Amino acid sequence: MDTILLTAKRILLSALLGASMLTTTACGSWWLPRPHKIEIQQGNLLPAAAVARITEGMTKSEVIAVLGEPVTTNHFNTQQWDYIYSLSRSGDNPEAKWLTLVFDSDRVVSIDEEGVSEPL
Repeated sequence: MDTILLTAKRILLSALLGASMLTTTACGSWWLPRPHKIEIQQGNLLPAAAVARITEGMTKSEVIAVLGEPVTTNHFNTQQWDYIYSLSRSGDNPEAKWLTLVFDSDRVVSIDEEGVSEPL
């Protein structure tokens, strides 16, 4: 009698274990916690509308009023300002855009932009 009861318990336990495995795998893993994915933004925000307002002949103070100070400065070439912005999403390659302004006698003489017109 004990062996029949023990066998019945094993069969029941196996059936419950099998049923629980099927229900958890059949429905996917919607109930499992997911890792938080961080977006990392660095540099100056470069809205296309603000960059479009920068024109040759503007002074450094006028550029600062529109875009703010550049995050990085080149101490060896104070006549060139580089505005750089990057966005790094978890698992993706970082996206970047930048704007280079060259000054002569406190006035913008050259504007070089890359990816500014494209939203990130």
